[in-house]
This record gives sequence, C-alpha cells and structure tokens, in this order.
Amino acid sequence: MKNKILLVYTLITTTLVFNLTPVHALDLTLTIQTDKENYLIGETVNIFGQVLIDGQKVNESLVGIQVNDPNNKSIIYRTYFIYEVENPPVLEGDLNGDGYVDIFDAVKIALAFGAEYGDPNYDLTADINKDGIVDIFDMVVVAIHFGEGTPPHSWRIEIIDTFIADYYGRPVSQAKRGSLYFIWVRFKNNQSNYIKANLTYTIYDSEGNPLYSDRVAQNVPPGGPYEFVSAFTVPTDAALGTAKIYANAYTNLPQDKGYPHCPEKSSSFEIISSSSSQQESSTVLTQQNESSYQISFHLKTGIPKGTYTAYATAFYFTGMIILLSYNSTSFTVSSP
Repeated sequence: MKNKILLVYTLITTTLVFNLTPVHALDLTLTIQTDKENYLIGETVNIFGQVLIDGQKVNESLVGIQVNDPNNKSIIYRTYFIYEVENPPVLEGDLNGDGYVDIFDAVKIALAFGAEYGDPNYDLTADINKDGIVDIFDMVVVAIHFGEGTPPHSWRIEIIDTFIADYYGRPVSQAKRGSLYFIWVRFKNNQSNYIKANLTYTIYDSEGNPLYSDRVAQNVPPGGPYEFVSAFTVPTDAALGTAKIYANAYTNLPQDKGYPHCPEKSSSFEIISSSSSQQESSTVLTQQNESSYQISFHLKTGIPKGTYTAYATAFYFTGMIILLSYNSTSFTVSSP
C-alpha cells in the first residue's frame, strides 16, 4: 500500500513539474544621471532618468528622488508620478489638482473665504472666477462640479495638501523675507491598520533654489486627516516671487531604499521683501510622463562645496506584484 501511495505521489509531482508554464520574471530598471559631473556655484543641476520594465516604457510608476549635500543633509525630496495621459482636460472646481472635485476642494475655499487679493490668507487657486475675492460664487463652482472627475488612487498613505501659514495656522499667500512661518502637510491613512510613513517637504524660491526641507517619520493610524507642521523662516536672500512647496510621503527615505506612498502635492506662495509687496513670477520644476522624470535646481551662492548624491527609487504595481528598483548618482560642486 505504501508503494502505491508513493507511486501516485511521484506521478502527480512529475506531472506538475513537467506541465508548469515557465513564468518570466519582470525586470524593473531605473536609471538616474546628471547632465554634468562637475558644476560651479551659480549653475543649474539637471537630474533625469527613465523607468523601464523589460526594456519597455511603463504606463504608470512612482519615482522618489532625494538629494543630499556634502554634509549628508537632505536638500530635496521629490516624487514623480509617471503615467500615460494626453493633454488632460482642466476640471473646473478641482483646486488641489487631484483630478476629482470633492470636499478637499471646498475646504480650500473655506480656509480663504472672505479674503481679498493682498490679504495674508488670500488663495489664488480658491478664487476660481479671479475677481479678487474668495466668496460664495467660488464655492458655487465647486458645488456645481462636485463629484466630477475620477477619484484618485486609493493610496495607502495620501498627501491631502500642503500650505504655508502664520503662527495661528491661517494660510497665507505672501511671506516676508526674514519672517517666521509654518509649513503644513496634511495627510491621511486609507487603510484600516497603522502604516509607517516618512513625511517630507521641500521649498524652492522663484529662481529654483532649494530653500529648506524637513521630514518626520510617523506610524500613521487609520483615517485622518493628520498634520505635520514645521517652522520655516524665509531666508533674507531668498529670491522674490513665486515660491513652491512640494510635500511627499515615503515608506522610508529614498536614500534608505524607501519608495513613495503616493504622488506629491504642491502649493505656491509669494516671497516679498520686508518693506514691500513686490511680486515676481517664475517657473521651477516639471512633472512629465513618457516613462521619464527630471528635476532641475539652481546652485545658490553659499551652498556647501563638495560631492552631492542623488538617490532615486521606483515603485511599480502590476496588479499582482509590486516591483521596486533603486539607483543613485553623484556630482561635485565647486567655486567658479
């Protein structure tokens, strides 16, 4: 009897082994490079790369980027959301740019309600009809389009929004050189369990100079929203004009092979001198698709000289498995 059982087992095992269809292991490749190996202070650094799966373009991927200075201090945290889309339509009422008109867009109007252009808490994005005041007519636009668009991905950890505020937590649209403000990053946990997250933000001035970055590691409970609030003093030599805040969430920092939890969120504010309300405008960084990513930043006078390191991590979800890839590159900065 034992011999019969052994024979049946052997036949079944042999049949399974010889009839298994070979499974091809997917290969996720992440490249990262700079346009130069050596830079002078005053020049612009361009970091770029691609995400490929088996040598082909990915249709959707998150790329986390971190840049450390020669003192191993992080000066930049960014996340690129690579996706296939052609000229997405502008969705009226979608104030936070997540492709969906919901309560978070209404909250942006509520926070700035009644503020007129020039007021500290005036929010240009909340002034939908651009009449110089955030009022009921702007709220009506959100109400009319409420629920339109496509709900964003159900990311495990999701950045809701980020903004600069005064001591009392009131969002402001202008920040004076040399003055103290607070950066708010609001986020939530879409799962039913605690999730580890490294929450970060990076601020650029209108010339593309990284002004400040900060981060905190938290074990985030289910639900939200929760807040990460960090003090920020506007440098006295920061360029006047439109500054941008980029907020991100990672499993671990990219330097530690952590990958993004979700796409980043951003907001802008005007840096003004301490004695005027002069405003200038400029562009900073870009998001793009086509399986590629790129960031650019300016090397401001006074930054540390030496070797900088850029880290990148790519996250790709096939529907069955998660694929990760890591890479890094270095460049040097010296005086002219």
